[in-house]
Amino acid sequence: MKVLDSVKIADDLIRSYWHPIGHKSELACDRDFIRFEIKDFEVVVINDKGNFVAFDNLCPHRGARFFTEDFGNQFVKCLYHGWSYSRGKVNVAGVKNFQGCGIEHAALNEFRLETCGDFLFFAIAPKSSLEEQLGQEVFSILQRISGDIDSCADFNRYPFQCDWTIALENALEPYHIPMIHTETLATLQLGVGVNDFFAENSIWYSPVENEKVAKRLNSLNRFYATTDPFQGYMSIFLFPFSMISSTFGYSYSVQNFFPSLSTQSTFFTSRLYPAKNSEPRFKDMTSAFVQSSADINRKIFDEDHQICRRIPSTSWSTSPPKFTSTLEQKLLHFRASCAQWNK
Repeated sequence: MKVLDSVKIADDLIRSYWHPIGHKSELACDRDFIRFEIKDFEVVVINDKGNFVAFDNLCPHRGARFFTEDFGNQFVKCLYHGWSYSRGKVNVAGVKNFQGCGIEHAALNEFRLETCGDFLFFAIAPKSSLEEQLGQEVFSILQRISGDIDSCADFNRYPFQCDWTIALENALEPYHIPMIHTETLATLQLGVGVNDFFAENSIWYSPVENEKVAKRLNSLNRFYATTDPFQGYMSIFLFPFSMISSTFGYSYSVQNFFPSLSTQSTFFTSRLYPAKNSEPRFKDMTSAFVQSSADINRKIFDEDHQICRRIPSTSWSTSPPKFTSTLEQKLLHFRASCAQWNK
């Protein structure tokens, strides 16, 4: 059986790139953690006494998982034999019973961790620095966005029942919006907009052409302490697996589409980060708007999921489709970037 292009390139893309994994606000306290599934392993990022550490979610002793929850606050402690981790070191239960096996070298399988502003990125064996991968302009945009963010208001996770490339390409093109998002995203009446390309990354800027909606969104500006946000809809693609989208900069939706072991499943996670309020008293006043944004986002992602389920994994390759719309430029750019790894 022929190996699919998406399967051939997935491992290299996972190993060779930096991947956005969280925001510092999610790990504000000692022992705060978040967990992600990617292909056949899990990544945990934890606040260890003020230091952020990313590691494989397996105890180095016998491979039991430390964490099963998606996020929370707890000690790094193996419930099998009591091994734990704190202050940068593994603490071995009954250490005197380990003779002649180099137990003093026991350690977590750590991953590399870097920051862009307050965004956290992890990597296994990156081919470049984080700043080189993002490029100066995208790096600066993410720094600005991360500083505007208050905290995570919604954590949404479930498997998309399709290949990761199908789910991601759906997020990359607006051509489907009028058909799939009739009562959600399409109500903004997004214009054709402009695509900016930065190496393998890209950004779509689109005006909100529904004048009534645009006027209502503009009226919210005084409630938020944002830094020069785009006055419309913005969608940032961070190659290879992540998106960041926002309308008027009042909140940012960060989405990860990580490959799984199956071509019929994608590890999908979205988080909604509202922007900081310009005054503390506005937090309660804008809470209903934040909840509404979270609810709409969830509905949009479910609409995407339902259509993506209809697309077989065999329909994707690194070659461009035979027929493409001018609204699918980011899709073509994505395939060209993937093709460089399909050797």
